[in-house]
Amino acid sequence: MKIEHQQNATEGEFFVLDSLGNKIAQLNYFFENTNTINAHHTYVSETLRGQGVADKLYQALRQFVQEKQLNLHPTCSYIAKKWEREK
Repeated sequence: MKIEHQQNATEGEFFVLDSLGNKIAQLNYFFENTNTINAHHTYVSETLRGQGVADKLYQALRQFVQEKQLNLHPTCSYIAKKWEREK
């Protein structure tokens, strides 16, 4: 499974595409300022649930935050719980 990432100056997302190019899983964020991103939404299609896809999206986010030396403000309940456990 390939986790893809796209972003612009104000927001971004990590996502998974199906064979037709439709997003079937995604984690969205926006920049609160130049150093902080707000992870506010996670979605996984029913066809992928129970396969650890949300965690894979989270791990991609975590790596991005570390590489870019960003602060994370998670307002998505799933991301907030994962982030709090790892502190």
